[in-house]
Amino acid sequence: MKNEPQIPPSQALALERFAFITQIQDFLRQGFPLSVALEQVSLRPLSLPDGSQRMYARRTIEDWWYAYQRGGFAALTPKVRADKGQPRTLSPQQQKWILEQAQAHLAVPVKVLCRRWREQDPQLPSLNSIYRFLREHELHTKARRAQLRQPLGGPTKCFEAPFVNDLWMTDFSPGPYLHPADGSKAVPTFLCVIIDDHSRLIPYAAYFLRADTQAFHQTLKEALRRRGLPTKLYTDQGGPFTNDHTRVVCANLGIRLLHAKPYHAWSKGKAERVLFTIQQDFEAGLRLPGQGAGNPEELNAKFSLWLQSVYHARVHSSTGMTPTERYQRGAHLVKALDPHLDLDQLFYHQLTRTVRRDGTVRLGNRLYEVDLSLRTLTVQLRFDPFKLDRIEVSYRGTAFGLAKRVNAHLNSQIQGGDAYEKRA
Repeated sequence: MKNEPQIPPSQALALERFAFITQIQDFLRQGFPLSVALEQVSLRPLSLPDGSQRMYARRTIEDWWYAYQRGGFAALTPKVRADKGQPRTLSPQQQKWILEQAQAHLAVPVKVLCRRWREQDPQLPSLNSIYRFLREHELHTKARRAQLRQPLGGPTKCFEAPFVNDLWMTDFSPGPYLHPADGSKAVPTFLCVIIDDHSRLIPYAAYFLRADTQAFHQTLKEALRRRGLPTKLYTDQGGPFTNDHTRVVCANLGIRLLHAKPYHAWSKGKAERVLFTIQQDFEAGLRLPGQGAGNPEELNAKFSLWLQSVYHARVHSSTGMTPTERYQRGAHLVKALDPHLDLDQLFYHQLTRTVRRDGTVRLGNRLYEVDLSLRTLTVQLRFDPFKLDRIEVSYRGTAFGLAKRVNAHLNSQIQGGDAYEKRA
C-alpha cells in the first residue's frame, strides 16, 4: 500500500543482519558446527529487497551471532552515532557524486579515483575520509571486488543428476592423524572422495599422506575400475584437478571435466556433506580407545569396512533409499570400461625429447638410455610420472622398447678402464 509506513533505516539494517542469523540457524539444525555455518554463510551474498546484494566478512557475522545470543533481535540494531545531526566533511552533492563514480568504476582502485576527483573538485576531504564514507555505504575495496563477480553464475538451486554415473563429484579433506606404534611423531592424512550425485554412492575414497595429483589419480583410477565411466566429473579449483595431466586423462576417457567457480561452495554441497558425515561418524569413532590407526593401510581398511557396512547400507535422507540400492536400480545405464583397456597407461604422462648423440634422454635430473638408432631424433616418452619404473619410447608411432636408466659405473667398465687413462 502507498500509505504503508517505512521502517527506520536502523531497523532495516537489523533485519538484514537477522537474515544471516536465520541462515546460521538452518546450518546448525542440519548438524553443522558453528565454524562451518559461519564459513558457509560468509560466502553467500545477502539479497536485499531492492534487488541488490551484499557480502560480509565472517568475523562481522560472528559478532552479530553472539550479539543476538546475548540480546536477541534488538542487539542487531546499530548504535546511534554520537555525532548524529552534525555536519559531515562531504556535502550532499559530493556524497552523491562520489557514490555514483565509485559504483560506475568498480575495477578502478579508490586511490586512483580520488586523484581524478581532486582534479575536478579540489575541496574534497582527505583520502581516509573518502574511504570511511565508502565503507559506510558498502563500497569499500572488498565489497567492490565482490560486486565485480556479480551476477553469480552456476547452479544456485537444489539439483540432482538424472542418472547413475551422470555426474561424479570429488574433493579433498583433512583426515585423522596416524599414531605409529613405535611412538614416533603423528602423521597427518588427507581424504580424497568421489561421490555419485544421483545415488550418493561413493565409487571410491581413500586416505593419503598428501593431497596431490597422485592421490587424486589413484582415487579416480580405482573408482573407474569399480563403477565404470562417469559422464561428467565436478571438482573445485584445486591444483590436482585443474592441471594439464588431469585434463588429458579425462579427455582420453571421454569424461567432461567441470570446475566450480570461486566462491561457489554450495554448488558441490553433496561432496561437502559426505565429508562432514565421514568426519562426524567414521573419523569420530577412531577417537575411541583402541580404534585408531597407525599406518595408511590400516586406516583405509577400517574406512572401506565402514563404507560398505554403514554408509552404503544406510537409507539416505534425500533419496529415501540406500546408496547401494539406488545405484543398482540404474546400473543398467552404466558405461563399463573396455575389458581390453590398459587403464594404467591412460594415466601415463607423455613428453617429447630429443635424443642426445650418446643415445640418452633427460627426464628431470636423470639420464635414460634409448635405442642408439634414435640419436638426434625427437621421440615420444610415455610413463607414470609418479613412479618412472616403465618409460615407453616411440618414434612416429613406432615403438622402440623401454628406456633404461643410465648406469655410469657399468658404462665405464664396458668402455674399458684404460679409456679414461689416455693422455693426448
